[in-house]
Amino acid sequence: METPYGGRAIINDDFDRIEIIIPGKKNYFILLFFCVWLVGWFFGETSAMGMFGHQGAIDLFMIVWLTGWTIGGVFVVCTILFMLLGKEIIQSGQGTITIRNKALFFLSPKVYDLNEVKHVRAAEEFSMYNSFQFGRRRSGLMSNFNSGTIKFDYGLKTVKFGNDLDEAEARHIIEILKKKRLLTDKNF
Repeated sequence: METPYGGRAIINDDFDRIEIIIPGKKNYFILLFFCVWLVGWFFGETSAMGMFGHQGAIDLFMIVWLTGWTIGGVFVVCTILFMLLGKEIIQSGQGTITIRNKALFFLSPKVYDLNEVKHVRAAEEFSMYNSFQFGRRRSGLMSNFNSGTIKFDYGLKTVKFGNDLDEAEARHIIEILKKKRLLTDKNF
């Protein structure tokens, strides 16, 4: 008999607020692949930088190639950092909900007024990046950055959080927020 899944989210319940910590989802195949890829990336980057300027003139192709190559390396390093060290921290209380991604250094926390939060729901999102199936678990490259299973409307924008949570765990978190009376009927 299979053991029921206990979830990834860590829920800290204080008197008037709640904190939910969701560690980054680790996909060991992609971690290993990206680490090996970074070795090749490093040699390509250093070779290209060594050739830069030896021809006497600035080569436009080399500038464009080196820029794209560097952006690819930054993307891979950010993905590795988020899988290993990243966590999403959601804090709710005193009429606000704050969503913060830790390990993505360039993102600041987002604070939302709970009075303006509408249509709270849990729904897994299909993406070509997280469509790879390894057993029953989803995995993917971009899924770590914006594939939140918990969604709500805030004005004319849909806010997503709870990256790569199973839909059942997302519904459980919503129920906890309802029981704590941080979310009310007007939020649904």
